[in-house]
Amino acid sequence: MLLFKWFLCAALLSEIAMSPWLWVASRRFPTVPVLPFVPDLPQVPTVVLSCLLVLSIFLVAFSPRPRPFIYAFLVLGTALVVFDIDRLQPWFYQYLLAFLALSLMDWSEPESPRSKAAWAASCLIPACIYFWSGLQKTNFIFATVIFPWLLHPLGLDHLSGLWFLAPAFETSVGLLLIYPRTRTWGLFGAAGMHGFILLVLGPLKMNYNSIVWPWSFWMVAMEVVLFWRTSEPLFRLAWPVGLSRAVAVAIGILPVLNYADLWDGFLSASFYSGRLRDGWLYLSPRGAAEMPKAFQGTLVRETDEYFRLDITQWAIIEMNVPPYTQERVYLDIVAKLEREGVERDQMNLFVRDRQAPWSRSNTFSQIPIP
Repeated sequence: MLLFKWFLCAALLSEIAMSPWLWVASRRFPTVPVLPFVPDLPQVPTVVLSCLLVLSIFLVAFSPRPRPFIYAFLVLGTALVVFDIDRLQPWFYQYLLAFLALSLMDWSEPESPRSKAAWAASCLIPACIYFWSGLQKTNFIFATVIFPWLLHPLGLDHLSGLWFLAPAFETSVGLLLIYPRTRTWGLFGAAGMHGFILLVLGPLKMNYNSIVWPWSFWMVAMEVVLFWRTSEPLFRLAWPVGLSRAVAVAIGILPVLNYADLWDGFLSASFYSGRLRDGWLYLSPRGAAEMPKAFQGTLVRETDEYFRLDITQWAIIEMNVPPYTQERVYLDIVAKLEREGVERDQMNLFVRDRQAPWSRSNTFSQIPIP
């Protein structure tokens, strides 16, 4: 677990380094608190919290007894998320759960029940992510839009009809990692899958969404140290201890609620599935002129009657991460633009509808602006 701790800290630091504007308040993409009554946190305390967060990661990495620093990281990370939900990226949520699992580790007794529960919960996190990520991709939007888009840079468009193999393979990797006798096969499958992601999204092909690159690399590294030549059961070791059971429920059970829209997509391994609720803001020429000058470069003029602002692309350009893709987040962004001087009746918000797995086309709804 020592090597896993080092890799986990290195992974988190690399992700933070690649998304520096996510961790400050003075940026062009608005911060969105978790709840409406939470005030915006000014720049100086935000930077202080972020610096303390980075310091806590270093202390976890190099301390022989890191539990107090793990707790500090969890408190600081949660506080930063409370003041801006966009920081609750899928990878940050994953690492928060991993640190929570790591807090169980008894470094003086690595074979104790708590230490084994820490290991088991740490293993369940990537395994369940693969399991749910594969299931989320079992839909026609992934089949007709996302999968062909991923194949196109490799010149493999003719294989688009085999889309169903991708979710089946990813879900199988998760199951193979859970069962002791098949973990080696699961490791090879995970390495191949992340290699494909790095090839397609990396600088050699699309050069897109670079925040995924270190995540893919460190996922494989952490899985090797967690799963290589281990044969102990995961759920049986994780379930008796309260914190590890909470991790197992959060990553293994709660994502099923996403199908009823009761659990957010970012917390349900739904990225690149075609099921996230992307948002677009359409502004009249007058509304576009009222936009702060710092934001106007993100507008695209589609017709003489309106300008379009792709909220996802705006977030990626400004912070190198997508926004937290929920309707309430988009409405908060609209409210902040209104406070910046854009009149409400000059803006129209459209959000991609949640599609049933068997739906063959995207539909979009105009969201009333309160």
